[in-house]
Amino acid sequence: MTGFRRIPPWAAATGVAITVLGTFLPWFHSGTVERHSYQAAALAGRFGLLGNTIADGALRIWVAIPLASAVCLGLFALGFARTAAALTTLLAISVGTVALLATVRSGGGTTGITTTGPVTTLSGAIVALAGALGTFAVRSRPTMRTGENR
Repeated sequence: MTGFRRIPPWAAATGVAITVLGTFLPWFHSGTVERHSYQAAALAGRFGLLGNTIADGALRIWVAIPLASAVCLGLFALGFARTAAALTTLLAISVGTVALLATVRSGGGTTGITTTGPVTTLSGAIVALAGALGTFAVRSRPTMRTGENR
């Protein structure tokens, strides 16, 4: 019986890289000025636009996305695929959810959310999640001992 096909860890790593790239693309525009997600989060926190302690905490944690992504990529590179996949799953779900909400809320006008960053981030999160879940969807194959037939 053939087991599950393994999605290579590089698929999850590519998704993580695209996710981080998307956070540095424009997420917010005001007039002719475009801001990436970190600038928008800093402004929202500075002006207290959300007024919610959970949302304020999430804004403070948002700046850790590049570091968390670097940890995931490092673990993949060192061969700790399952640990990296577990962290990638958490990262992809959390960042992807924010990107999805921003994509849904985007719109025109002189002030609002720009779709470039959120859509790229969401796409990367989907690829990262698929790659991470594919890392877990593997049946272990019994090892053959010397002299055994297949």
